[in-house]
Amino acid sequence: MLWDNELEVEVYVGKTKMFGLWNDAYDGPVYIYPFREGGKFLCDYNDDTAMLVFVVDFSPVDTNALNSTRWPSDNYVRSHVATRMTNVVMDAKGVVRLPTYSELLEVSSNLACMSSRQLKAASFPWCDLGIFKTYASREHLISDLATNRENIW
Repeated sequence: MLWDNELEVEVYVGKTKMFGLWNDAYDGPVYIYPFREGGKFLCDYNDDTAMLVFVVDFSPVDTNALNSTRWPSDNYVRSHVATRMTNVVMDAKGVVRLPTYSELLEVSSNLACMSSRQLKAASFPWCDLGIFKTYASREHLISDLATNRENIW
């Protein structure tokens, strides 16, 4: 929250800061998924203009394979997410890009299998008022990752 003066959520691997995400009373990460193979993270981010889903990738990127992925299929949604995602990532040592279909499916499958307790532990609060915190539901997180997503929210 604003009174917390926490304007960045920092993501580390070991003792190395990999990137940060803007965080204030209106914007911030909802869920960050570290991929099994390492070197990349899927971020589900609550921007005040949309729910952004993007990957911060530190591995060598095959741009031809990534360019063939047209997620989300709606041109307006894809353009909006692509434009906004680089504005919320800070100090990235990797590439900020849209996810591939296989990445979306991996994260969705992982979310579907998590217990409620695991999901809460892996998520960031929507609202943090100290003793009272609210979190995005599993259904909301999975809908953000839908391969047929047609809405910026």
